[in-house]
Amino acid sequence: MFKKLGKKLLGTNDNIKYYAINGILFTIVSVLSRSYAIKFLDRLGGNAFHFSLFNALPGFVAIFTTLPGMLMIQRAKSKRKMLSIFFYISRFFPLLLAAVPFLPKAVQPAVFVVIYGLMNFPESISATSLQDYSGDVFTPSERADAITLRNQLSQMSQITVSILVGFVLSLSTDNAAVIRLYQVFILMSFFVGLKEIGYIRKMRPAVQIELPQEKHETKILASIRECFADKEYVRFLTASLIFHFGWQMGWPLFNLYTISYLHANEMWLTIINVVSSLVMVISFNFWRRLIKKRSFALAISFATLGMSLTPVLYALSRTLFQNTLMQLATGFFTAGTITVILGSLLESSPAKNRTISIALHATLTSVTLAISPLIGNAIHSRYSIQVALLVTAGFRLLGFLAFIVRYLTRKKN
Repeated sequence: MFKKLGKKLLGTNDNIKYYAINGILFTIVSVLSRSYAIKFLDRLGGNAFHFSLFNALPGFVAIFTTLPGMLMIQRAKSKRKMLSIFFYISRFFPLLLAAVPFLPKAVQPAVFVVIYGLMNFPESISATSLQDYSGDVFTPSERADAITLRNQLSQMSQITVSILVGFVLSLSTDNAAVIRLYQVFILMSFFVGLKEIGYIRKMRPAVQIELPQEKHETKILASIRECFADKEYVRFLTASLIFHFGWQMGWPLFNLYTISYLHANEMWLTIINVVSSLVMVISFNFWRRLIKKRSFALAISFATLGMSLTPVLYALSRTLFQNTLMQLATGFFTAGTITVILGSLLESSPAKNRTISIALHATLTSVTLAISPLIGNAIHSRYSIQVALLVTAGFRLLGFLAFIVRYLTRKKN
């Protein structure tokens, strides 16, 4: 019975099955170690500046580590083994977060933010490399199905685990007791992470390609120049960077608005996340059908238009209940965005230099991640949270316009 259910959910393609299971376990790790990290920081005494740095510092770290790390993986004898090593390192880092409460109270918020930022050294390399490796593992015709299934099952696991974690965290109102629970969950995430990596190692490239030695020795600058000479890749990269700037600017503002202005506790954060995740699970199939019927280029335009509405909805919400209802729209368009971004990147990247192309995209979006949250915080400090949210919406709308211009340009060609 369980085997039949597994086949129905995961299909018969082993790579898609392992990719989906890896996504489920990755989500569990994320919920246990990352989803409540901003509230963990709040309980340690973090303020608005810490919240902004919490989102910006990972970008600064990734700027200097993603491209060298990707090249290291590309030149390794086994891409899968090197990828696994970076995943192992990334699963050790959260244990350092769990140790922060043992430090003097005055330094806890700053140390927490620094460690969280440094976590992005292995995390950005492993996540970006998995994107590249998925291009080896899945054929173009399989990508939409693989990404959709992984995202659907990941969101289902996020709902389940978030409810359990949120319930446990809400059992106590004592700050010290809740902090100890965070430490326990982080420790659990480490052991789940070890199992998660096992499924990466089970995936096999769809076509075994033996690259000649000189391919590995291609000069980096020459490869980068070739990437920027590809008009389709440059159009996607430009639109993506504009959109990412607005997308990432909103992250600390949303957390700040929900926690500091609407005074959400762990239970409310769980309710908000669960509603958003439920909508995402339901809507993934819509986005998969849209991609297959129309194209990644049209789907990403539609998704980013919807994402530009999210900051406006946040600015209009005055209660946690209203904020929760707003997740119906947020979840729908977020599902579309995370589905189409990876597929569009793989589709737009020059086949000859795909690894470099993906690494460049990751590095440059890390630059926007390093800058945009700080700009958002500066606008919030100078004017108000509502003004900062509207500016965020404006940048996202510019990203949508860039994607729609790209779509129309492709149609003409």
